[in-house]
Amino acid sequence: MEQNLPRGWTGAGRMALIIGLAVVFGIVAAWIKGNGSGLRDAIGNISAVWLLLPFAAGAATGSRRVVVGAISGLIATIAALTGFYFAESFVLDLGQHPWLTDLSLVMGAMRYYGVGGLVTGPIFGALGHWWWHRRSLTAAGLLAAMFLGEPLAWWFYNAHVGGGSAYPVPGYPGLWLSEIALGIAGFAVMWRAIRRQASPASPSPASPSLG
Repeated sequence: MEQNLPRGWTGAGRMALIIGLAVVFGIVAAWIKGNGSGLRDAIGNISAVWLLLPFAAGAATGSRRVVVGAISGLIATIAALTGFYFAESFVLDLGQHPWLTDLSLVMGAMRYYGVGGLVTGPIFGALGHWWWHRRSLTAAGLLAAMFLGEPLAWWFYNAHVGGGSAYPVPGYPGLWLSEIALGIAGFAVMWRAIRRQASPASPSPASPSLG
């Protein structure tokens, strides 16, 4: 994979690009979520895309060491959260405060989600590395399961626990059906990549794996 990189495009360059794209991802997510409720807020509260981000970062490192993929996933997650909450300080109406006060308020929420990112970032970064270098069907399936399982989990929560979730599945069936469809389509694309990798007509230095 390294031989396909432009001259001078080192591992540090890859990481800088991953961080930059992750920050942009966070800013765009904050803009989509907006300041109110409704469909935009529901879209902004979808969690599975925040697992796709470290997965992609782990796959993009170019290193053959899984620990590098895990670290890349962690860094991408924290960078995206930083971009998201920085943008939230402008997007949200938090009252008549100086901007630095708004920033401190939203960054307080980041501490909560940052703890989760310390877990999900490395895990899905490692899964992305595993997928890219081993063409692992298991890694692909775990990522797809997040897209399929999130709407079902929220539906179960609303039906049996309640509490007014921020992701109102029954109110937006098209949204959660789209998320499920995206998970199925993404798995199909990765499965086809595994099949192509395993084909004698498409030799590759990476060995295909269903595990």
